Amino acid sequence: MKLLRTSFMTAALLGAGLSAADAAQQPNYYECVGRGASLSLSVGSKSEVGILPATTVLNLELGKKSYSYQDTDISVESTLIGDLWEVTLGFIPDVSVDHASLVIPQINLGNAPYRFASKLILTHVQTPFTTEPPVGVVNASKYIDLNCTASVLFY
Repeated sequence: MKLLRTSFMTAALLGAGLSAADAAQQPNYYECVGRGASLSLSVGSKSEVGILPATTVLNLELGKKSYSYQDTDISVESTLIGDLWEVTLGFIPDVSVDHASLVIPQINLGNAPYRFASKLILTHVQTPFTTEPPVGVVNASKYIDLNCTASVLFY
């Protein structure tokens, strides 16, 4: 049955004037640059090691600070507008947590890398250990416009 579906899909692509190389594919590498920030994300696959990287790696530079995260340090959540990727930049118990978040839309690539715009969201969450609720903005965020490129890398 799987062979039949694959053959049908290939025939449909060729019938539409497309080769198998022109078929839409999911990107596994993203590079983003904005004012004072740069980010690279390599999406891994434990099932296709050798073709794709084994682990997911996110590298982030904010000003002069550099951060690097792998698999379990990165959270991903699917939303209606794309996948929300989030990492923790810093954590002080009973005081605050700093997060960096990025939304990557659903992208199907052809032969060339795809350029898109996104935002890096830097959020400071206050977590004081007090009996009274905090006054004012609790989760202050800073937004950085990013110019991103999605592509496929084979390893």
